[in-house]
Amino acid sequence: MTKISLTPVIDIVFILLIFFMLATNFNKVGEIDMDTTKESNSTSEEDIKVIRLLINQDQTVISDGKVYDDNELVTMIKHAVRENEKYSIILSSKDDVTYQRFMYLMAYLKNNELNNINIGLKDNETEK
Repeated sequence: MTKISLTPVIDIVFILLIFFMLATNFNKVGEIDMDTTKESNSTSEEDIKVIRLLINQDQTVISDGKVYDDNELVTMIKHAVRENEKYSIILSSKDDVTYQRFMYLMAYLKNNELNNINIGLKDNETEK
């Protein structure tokens, strides 16, 4: 009876291991270096106009307690940011708003040359 030698199998395993170690890219792909220690919490010297929009499912948007449809909204925003070149539009929505409505309004604002659109998140508050 012949014995099977494991030495060639172990050699092949080590050669494959070395090959895959050399062929593998160990760089971190898709990561963004976010060093927050460089940022400061001090206020900026420039005033930034913040426009908060609450999206409704019925094709209306609420800003500062006033209800606007999509066409009136663009006019209102362009009028508000006319004096300030730096502005930020923060979109938040009610619970019944679909993603389609949310994304439609974002695309609509972008198509009307309104940039710096941000998504506002609600705080998770629990009632006790």
